[in-house]
Amino acid sequence: MKRFATIFSLLICHLTSAQAQDNVTIYGIIDIGLQYATVNQSRDRTFESNQFLGIASGVQSGSRLGLRGTHEMGEGFQTVFTLENGFDSSNGVAQQGGRLFGRQSTIGIKHNNIGQFDIGRQMNLATNYFLPIDPFAEGFGQANFGASFGSANTTRYSNLLLLQIQATNALTIGLGYSFATEMSAVYTANGSCTESSCLPNNQTSQFQTNNNLRALSLGAKYSSGPLLLSIAYDQLSGPDNIPNGPPKPNPTAWLAGGAYDFSVVKIAFAFGQTRNGAWNGQPAGAGTTPNSPLADSTLGSAALFLPGAAANSLMLGVTIPVREASILASVQRMQAVGDALPRSDMGPQMIYSAAYLYNFSRRTNLYTYASYGNNYAAIRSAQSTVVGVGIRHQF
Repeated sequence: MKRFATIFSLLICHLTSAQAQDNVTIYGIIDIGLQYATVNQSRDRTFESNQFLGIASGVQSGSRLGLRGTHEMGEGFQTVFTLENGFDSSNGVAQQGGRLFGRQSTIGIKHNNIGQFDIGRQMNLATNYFLPIDPFAEGFGQANFGASFGSANTTRYSNLLLLQIQATNALTIGLGYSFATEMSAVYTANGSCTESSCLPNNQTSQFQTNNNLRALSLGAKYSSGPLLLSIAYDQLSGPDNIPNGPPKPNPTAWLAGGAYDFSVVKIAFAFGQTRNGAWNGQPAGAGTTPNSPLADSTLGSAALFLPGAAANSLMLGVTIPVREASILASVQRMQAVGDALPRSDMGPQMIYSAAYLYNFSRRTNLYTYASYGNNYAAIRSAQSTVVGVGIRHQF
């Protein structure tokens, strides 16, 4: 963090001269609150329960500090960059594995009538295109629809080439490929690795591309007036140099959804399927109970390779504006349908969530929220309840 502070100080000192030719913006979010979470599970005729009460950081939006800039090159083309650091506002510790700019680190070329090409660490298209569809904007812990749609659970790929083409004023088409995602992964059915003994593996072989965990990200969105429609597809490819090679077939996830704003209410829906693995399981209690008996759906990693694993997911949501406030609500259902895990241990995950946001100003708001999950992470009898209040300031 000292190195981060030094670099940021130098950038700020040069900000005045940079603005003479370019547009450079310093921005950020500080989000912090008080949260209570409880996780219960009955297994082997034993009832287990964990509770948490304390400070929670980045509930509505992850706390961050960033730089965003553009440089006009002529003929409508711009050089664009984003450097964004994530941090825990309760103690100042860097997030995203301690990366300096773990939330985003990209440079690209943009033309408003053609599209944009970015290189670096950034969100995949599923996360990007479905964020405005989720009433909770992929925030509020388990209320985030990423709890049922893992590939859109604020998923980031390092070393990503991302091309977004502006096909029409309303239609954007995206294609991305990561040569090394730098995601931790669990590879089941490989050598001595079983579901209970697998450890997360994070390999990056700079000069051996096939020995990296790679990812394909496809998507499209249509936005016209009050209507928004989106589709997305992701596929992971495991390293060739792990014992016996990566499990096959590759994990895949697709989702489709949309939203329509009637002014007095905005309705949203999404449906998706995941096959042969999982992405970014949402920890029970929004990650506030690290010793919980309930593991997330990826066995503690960012990606799970598990042939035969499958799930179907559904989300219905509403956003109701009320003067300076908003009411958010959603229902999620995730049904495990594959044959990789014992059906007797699995159950349909149901998550019911609601939140109330009050805007003091354009930049500061209070929020209160509650979320209840039954058969959480598709584990029968597991229950997760989260409630809290907090404040978010944008600058």
